[in-house]
Amino acid sequence: MDPMTVILPGAQSLATAILTDGWTSVRTFLARRWSRQTQDPQDAIEERLNAAHAQAAGVTTGDTEQDRALLRAYWTGYLTAAVAEHPPLLDLVRDLHHMRTGAGAEAASSVHNTNNGTANNLVQGRDFSGGFTFGTQ
Repeated sequence: MDPMTVILPGAQSLATAILTDGWTSVRTFLARRWSRQTQDPQDAIEERLNAAHAQAAGVTTGDTEQDRALLRAYWTGYLTAAVAEHPPLLDLVRDLHHMRTGAGAEAASSVHNTNNGTANNLVQGRDFSGGFTFGTQ
């Protein structure tokens, strides 16, 4: 499959989300997912994305069709380079439409658990990494 068939719609969704949802939520969504794919620290990825966002903001002046086209072009190049560096990120790009539907934002900020009974230990969380030991050693 040609990666551009995934990257172009992903860049469109990314540019739209940046213009409508605000940069902070878009950056958090991307950094969290990117960190899971690459094992890079989420804060380091957020810094990279902030630098890219600042560069993209430098080429636009507002919310015109020309600005949206420039954002799509910029993020297409950025995503292409990111996928070339880390091919598994193509799955992340494929899922960028979730930012527009709200599924990504909900999944990124919501953890749900129901316990109807007795539990000695109940652990709930999101984005675990590393080794964990529960109980006595």
